[in-house]
Amino acid sequence: MISIEEALHIVEANIPERRVVDIDLREAQGLHLAQDIRAPESSPRYTGSSMDGYALRFADCRGASADNPVFLKIVGESQAGIPFVGEVNAGCATRISTGAMLPVGCDTVLRVEDSREDGDRLAVLYAPTLSQDVRLAGEEFAVGEVLLRQGAALQARELALLAAVGVGRVTVFAMPRVAILVTGTELARHDEAVIQPHQIRDSNSLMLAAAARQSGGEVIARERVADSPDATRAAIAQANAAGVEIILCSGGVSVGRHDHVKEAALAEGFSQLFWKVRQKPGKPLFVCRKNNTLLFGLPGNPVSAYMCFCKYVAPALAHLAGRRRDERLVTGVADGRFTNDDNRTHLTRVRLTWRESQPPLVSQLDRQGAHMLTGLVMADGFVTLEPGCEIASGAMLEVHLL
Repeated sequence: MISIEEALHIVEANIPERRVVDIDLREAQGLHLAQDIRAPESSPRYTGSSMDGYALRFADCRGASADNPVFLKIVGESQAGIPFVGEVNAGCATRISTGAMLPVGCDTVLRVEDSREDGDRLAVLYAPTLSQDVRLAGEEFAVGEVLLRQGAALQARELALLAAVGVGRVTVFAMPRVAILVTGTELARHDEAVIQPHQIRDSNSLMLAAAARQSGGEVIARERVADSPDATRAAIAQANAAGVEIILCSGGVSVGRHDHVKEAALAEGFSQLFWKVRQKPGKPLFVCRKNNTLLFGLPGNPVSAYMCFCKYVAPALAHLAGRRRDERLVTGVADGRFTNDDNRTHLTRVRLTWRESQPPLVSQLDRQGAHMLTGLVMADGFVTLEPGCEIASGAMLEVHLL
């Protein structure tokens, strides 16, 4: 067996190459940029008004007040999408709408509430400041300025920014393709109403597919495989032929007579990277590689499979998808004593009790069995307990959030 740290290092060193694709902006939501994007045009594109009112020359309305109004001639209108044509001369003004282009000759906008119209005359009742309510061309950013950096997630705000400057296509990291093979002759579909006494319902395929999508992957195949060497080898060959970056096998990686994943993968030309990690749950983790495909042989017990996914698969998928994956950590207070008398590192599931103005209490869950999904659902995270570790009640400890 190797340590968790060794296993993580090996996985990181063998992550497949990332695929990059050029796609329409409308299809890019949730994906991550593969390169910086610079502004192809400035913003705002033109000098305009941020208010409804009147465009005028600042010099024409100095000292204006309700008691001593300044009168200007209204010579037209600048509407959003229909600019005023020509130049506004001294002593004149135009009506202007929010977002409309500021006419040539004007440098200030007077708000509607600070004015009064009388036929074609405008009474200025308040002296504005120079450039009041004017949006200057390029004041937000100039052509060539970096708008989004490589790795940025394209969500609603980012898509709006790119659309606003005319970006129609983007270069992004493609979603890593994932094939899921759940082994076990005893497995039945999860939605079968009646199953045989010797069967169990398959929960791993749904769990791993959801976890893969959460981590940025695209599940393109999902199959249940009987416990036979030929069926296992055929399923791995088919998944590999599909060109996926990640194959997730669940079960079939221990030392039983009906565990065939390891041998089948090696027979298909995969090279073993490691088998067995000094951890609980998840000791019989098997990882191998062939060309640009990484195969994870996860344990069959659902808790073991999920914990191995979180620790090893999720970071690999996040990297392939171009995501930053900072492990979420919380420091809390041990609510009870934590010990590990085993020779393996324990990933102990815990629940957090949040308290006002204090670190949360960290409680060890009773249901730590590798088959106990309720214990996994109840967990907020896990603590890493090294062999021989003992943490006293009340001591501070670090929790890895799930």
